[in-house]
Amino acid sequence: MTQLKTTPDVFIIESLRDEDEERSRYEGYRLAEILRLSGKKPKYFYFKSKEELSVLFKLFKLFKLFKLSNYRYLHISCHGTAYYIEVGESRISYNDFSKLSSGYLERKRVFFSACELGNELFSTCLAGRNKGMHSIVAPAEEINFDHAAAIWSAFYVSVFARKENSMKSQDILARIQSLCTLFPVDFHVSLYRSQKDYWEHIKVNKKKLSLQRDKKNQKNQLWILILPI
Repeated sequence: MTQLKTTPDVFIIESLRDEDEERSRYEGYRLAEILRLSGKKPKYFYFKSKEELSVLFKLFKLFKLFKLSNYRYLHISCHGTAYYIEVGESRISYNDFSKLSSGYLERKRVFFSACELGNELFSTCLAGRNKGMHSIVAPAEEINFDHAAAIWSAFYVSVFARKENSMKSQDILARIQSLCTLFPVDFHVSLYRSQKDYWEHIKVNKKKLSLQRDKKNQKNQLWILILPI
């Protein structure tokens, strides 16, 4: 059977707590705006319940079936922990979330902007229900809204600037490693290795950015002080 050609763009879904809505912490929506500035055509949907999430997964597949847009990348912005995912004010276990997404993520790369979802247990649950996935990326610890917005904007803009129509596993890993130097967040990257038919789980730890100056040229640097009149 001939497979439908996928579109190198991002399908974004987002769910927040009531408190976040009041403070306008729509990181996923802002990411969509940044992607549009980059010339992409992201899809953005907001949901508040487990039932709405189920509908969005079905919509994700319907876009493919009706050739409206078989988007290659799924970005999910929500709250999470090392044990469950938050949808609005409710909680969904890893297993239940994997059941909801079952059969919808074939040939997809999935990115989570959610605290602590970056772990081997979650990746194993999700991949086990979605044969043929390519990769899963998520923070391995708590992440601030501003850091999440900056990290994911930089990630997508840089990877698409390099090659607009594709995203390879090495591209993903290299950029996450760079961003973990710029921002104090640990990430977890799970990559499917098709040649050996196994998942590789990689913990990317944050690193301090080196700010050492070249001592030989330091004495020749010119410092200008501008004082207010």
